[in-house]
Amino acid sequence: MGKLLYIIALGISIFSFKPEKSLNVVNVTEFSAIPDDGQNDATQLREAVNYCKSSPGTKLYFPPGIYNFKDEKAVKLMNGILNGSIKGNPSDSIFRPYYPYVKGLNFDGTRNVIVEAHGATLLCEGWMEPVSLTNCKNVKIEGLTIDYKRKPYSVGEIIEVQKEWFDVKFSDLYSVTANMPLCRLHIWDVKSHRMILQDLNYFPHHEMIAPQTLRIYCKLNQDVKGNIVTIAHTLHFRPAILLFESKDIEIEDVTIHSQPGMGILGHRSENIHLNGVRIVPVAGQLMSTNTDASHFTSCKGFIRYENCLFEGQGDDAINIHNYYLTIIKPTGKGYNLVSKAKLHAQILDYPDVGDTLELVTTSGLEVVKKVVVRSRENNIEGLYSHITLNEELPSDLENFYLINITRLPRVEITGCSVTSNRARGFLIKTRNVLIEHNLIRESTGTGIQIGAEGNWYEGPTSENVIIRYNSIIRCGTGAGTIAGSCGIAINVDAPNKFLYGLHKHITIEGNIIEGENAKNGIYVSNVEDLNICCNEITGCINPIKIDIR
Repeated sequence: MGKLLYIIALGISIFSFKPEKSLNVVNVTEFSAIPDDGQNDATQLREAVNYCKSSPGTKLYFPPGIYNFKDEKAVKLMNGILNGSIKGNPSDSIFRPYYPYVKGLNFDGTRNVIVEAHGATLLCEGWMEPVSLTNCKNVKIEGLTIDYKRKPYSVGEIIEVQKEWFDVKFSDLYSVTANMPLCRLHIWDVKSHRMILQDLNYFPHHEMIAPQTLRIYCKLNQDVKGNIVTIAHTLHFRPAILLFESKDIEIEDVTIHSQPGMGILGHRSENIHLNGVRIVPVAGQLMSTNTDASHFTSCKGFIRYENCLFEGQGDDAINIHNYYLTIIKPTGKGYNLVSKAKLHAQILDYPDVGDTLELVTTSGLEVVKKVVVRSRENNIEGLYSHITLNEELPSDLENFYLINITRLPRVEITGCSVTSNRARGFLIKTRNVLIEHNLIRESTGTGIQIGAEGNWYEGPTSENVIIRYNSIIRCGTGAGTIAGSCGIAINVDAPNKFLYGLHKHITIEGNIIEGENAKNGIYVSNVEDLNICCNEITGCINPIKIDIR
């Protein structure tokens, strides 16, 4: 384990930003982007970013203030959803592979650039991807705040509760209509300032009974009258910051207050450092991003979180994994790989030549053998990759997945805080992981989960994981609770859930776990070489549950 810590610490030192005195400093005001002038700065800021793309070694400086960023296509999309023109679940329409969308600041292909934006807010109008880091190398985003003029959710007070319905009076900050989609409801206790336990309500029938007042037909407890409800108007869309095919990226002191999707999403990227990132509600609000605060898929190298703060997001604070890919045998040589998962970046997932893949059973996610990719050809239109391997696979391909273990990042999460979000604090499906000195408080789900999830096609099983010196307080009361565990859960979700030894070399040491009459404090299954030591666990029926069958 000492070697693990050394490797992770070594990995984060590879960034090679030029000394600041050698950078060419450019001010966005030189492109006529003026903060706090009430004008739309979209064109001017895009010109500034285009300059950076053609000028490696640039520091782009944003003076403090608000920069309005309005895009008419993004506004049209937002209005179409809010007025009900897009029927049903908006995610079914706008969260699809290669769906066309608006990019705000598009840094595609940028090299050796620092964006310094302490005190600067990018105030978006219309649903978009505010910052796109695709095919970038050695880029640092520092100090920027991202928010939306019209939040992608609405907030109201529960003014009446009956057996089959309840009424919500919405703030005048949120113009509501009878046709707007109510995708997911969260109830907040105004006294304890936390998301409270209720059965999740998706897409309830509703009607407008008075100006800014909706009657929502689903059952709630009487005691929620006077509390606050937040309603997300989509579950998924683009992230606030996308990293794709990018390397050596640092995001420091960046704040994300809202986004109609995830906060930070990375796919097929390498060496990422998040330092002092805050994905939290704006002052006076309860909700931040509509879904995960951060999510990384099919990355490699390392991912390091340091001193980050997550609050009020609609799903996990951190989720890191690769994908289990379905195997199809076409006519001729090789195999086609298809993802049945909801690709979070909505971009094809594929291996590189030379990558090592694990062949695992669909029934229990048990590793059968390893194979190496000899060739690969992507079919974007068909959403599959054609590969050849160093050896043949079994003929009964329907009983197996392939997962890319070359693209498994080392992960370090230290000094971070998670407060009052839906689902888990940290959901980790990778190898060589250190999670220490973090606070996770009042997440509705299990504080920390190490798990392979066949039902989500997300994995793999984990190895060499240290979870130590964390405080996990009053979690595990609702959505995202694994095996009744409020603190830590190590598990496999597959038809055969209890194969021994799928996870390996796990240490859980020196953590403080406080439950609220939780079933379990720590729940463990499927682990070979487990060390649980010196944890302080209260408020749990079973402080530690080892489930071996």
